[in-house]
Amino acid sequence: MLAKGANAPLTTEEATIRITASGVPVDVSAILLTNEGRVRSDDGLVFYNHPFQDGVHVDGGTATAELSLIPECISSIAIIVSVDPEGPPGAVFDQNTEWEAQITQPSGTWLSFMPPVFSGGETVAIAVELYRRTGGWKARAVGQGYASGLAGLATDYGVDVEA
Repeated sequence: MLAKGANAPLTTEEATIRITASGVPVDVSAILLTNEGRVRSDDGLVFYNHPFQDGVHVDGGTATAELSLIPECISSIAIIVSVDPEGPPGAVFDQNTEWEAQITQPSGTWLSFMPPVFSGGETVAIAVELYRRTGGWKARAVGQGYASGLAGLATDYGVDVEA
């Protein structure tokens, strides 16, 4: 179990991140970021309406990153968990909800992260980040929540949500 802020090495093979949640239905998405911490284009947001980009695929509660296929210009991949907009009105991450990110790789790498309880009306969070480090890949447990929703988070990374 990773603590918030902790990191661990990954191999350069496929990494699967599964989000399991209780208390509220969730969606999983991914944001492909350059060294500047921004997307190259709006295609950098991988979600249910755009489920595949540059070696990253999302499907329901799972994101898969084929790390050997990620273009060199992508330095990190933020895996996002958000309250499903089709869920109960007003649903947020709070003391009645919890989620966990599990990272697996075919070589046997297995990591998990459960963030602390959110209390600020957050509806979206960066669960984990996969990032390049000295020629390899690492995973970091992030658990940073946002009350501005997926659109607010995406805008912070340079995605034009009006497009």
